[in-house]
Order: sequence, then C-alpha cells, then structure tokens
Amino acid sequence: MVSNFERILAEIRKEAGQIAPSYRLAPESVVNLIMDIVDLEDQHRVKAQHGINRKIRQMIETAAVQGSEVR
Repeated sequence: MVSNFERILAEIRKEAGQIAPSYRLAPESVVNLIMDIVDLEDQHRVKAQHGINRKIRQMIETAAVQGSEVR
C-alpha cells in the first residue's frame, strides 16, 4: 500500500519534471526545495518561528540563483 506521503511526493516529482526545465532548474532541486519548505512550515506549525516568510523567500531565491549558475 502506498502512503499519502509517497503519492504526494510522486506527484511533486512529476510536476517538477515537467516545469523545472522551463526555468532551467534541475527537477530534483525543485523537489528538494518544496520538501524543505513543507518541513519548515511543519516546524512552524508545531512551534512558531520568527520570520518564516523571509526564510522561505530566501530558500526560493537561493534555489533560483543556484539553478541559473548550473546551466
């Protein structure tokens, strides 16, 4: 039996594989970014963290810069 987590991860991988190349990003890097954001949001849900939106914005900007440097 496939868990919800595995189904969601498979869907994220599928979408990342379709969209990431359009932005010159590696699909697995996009998957990692999304999962890191989900993890951060989950941590925030358990215990409020200061500046979560800024942290997420920085994560996205870092991924975008790294993606543009790779190709």
